[in-house]
Order: sequence, then C-alpha cells, then structure tokens
Amino acid sequence: MTKNIAEIITERRSIKKVDEAPIDRAVINDILEKAAFAPFHSKVEPWHVAVLSKEAEKRRFVNAIVNSMERMQGEPLTRERREQIKDGNERKIVAPPYTLIVTTDIIGSGKKDFEAIAATSAFIQNIQLLAWEAGLGVLWRTNNFIFDSEVVAELGLDGQQIVGCLQITQFNEIPDAKPRRPLSEWVKDLDK
Repeated sequence: MTKNIAEIITERRSIKKVDEAPIDRAVINDILEKAAFAPFHSKVEPWHVAVLSKEAEKRRFVNAIVNSMERMQGEPLTRERREQIKDGNERKIVAPPYTLIVTTDIIGSGKKDFEAIAATSAFIQNIQLLAWEAGLGVLWRTNNFIFDSEVVAELGLDGQQIVGCLQITQFNEIPDAKPRRPLSEWVKDLDK
C-alpha cells in the first residue's frame, strides 16, 4: 500500500546504524532527480551533489575532515587522536553504500546566499523523504568541517558551501520518534 506524504513525513527517521548492503545507483539517481523539484529563489537551482560510492573517494573525504579538525584545533593532532578521528569518520562515511556531499553556490550576497542555503536545505529534506519512501535511511550531518573553506578546496568544490553530508543506507530497525513540542509552544497569532 502506498503511503501518503503526511505518513512519510511523520514516519521518517534519521538512520545512524549503517547497513553495508549495496544500493543500486539508479535508485540514488532517481531520488536526486525528484528531490530537485525543491523550491528555489534564483534562476538556477543552487545545489550540487558529490556522490561518493567508491572507497577511495570516501577515504579522501575522511582525510579532508581529519585535516580540518587539526586546523580547527590550531595545533597538530597526536597520532592517537588523528587515528581516533579517522576511525570514527570512516564508520560514518566509508561504511554506508553512499555518502553524498551536498553543497550550494555561495556568491557573497547575504540575501542570495541565505536563499541558496534555504533552497538546498529543502532539497536535502526531499532527499530524506524520497529515500524513506524507497525504504532507505539517511543521516544528515552538519559537523564543523562544513564551515572550513579548505575542506571545500581540498575536495575541488570551490565557490560552494557544504550544507550537509548525507549517509544513505538500508535499515533493519526504525528508531523511536523524538518527542515533539506541542503546537501551542511554537505557534502564536501576532495580534495577541
């Protein structure tokens, strides 16, 4: 039975537990094509996606993250700490069948850049919902490395801002929903 959009929105969860079972690239491409119907404010969709499916490209990304963490620390990492960061990121990035780096164009105009990030965030949410509908889980990460312009340069993504790193995987169990605030806590009428 096909689910409606309300069911998909309320049932979707972030999937942290990675299943290394392969996923057909055609499924990923279909999700991306449909996700591109997200709203955007400019004449051209501002998002870009680097699809990492090969171990070598995933490890290149992990190395860029480790280098970024060292820069943020302001001093060299110990060998132990470097390996710890590398191992943790390999579990998150190398293990899933697909890791997507989703970026947006940045031109240096506050309003236009804000609109590009907002549109790209809507695009990412579409990816999550379409993946869920296809029986796949996504984890959208926004770690500190997304703000490091040297990571962007190291990956050949100049002129772009990373908006998220998405791990796409199959899943065997659905986590419980996080509690949501009641509507009365976050909706108000301006005339009151």
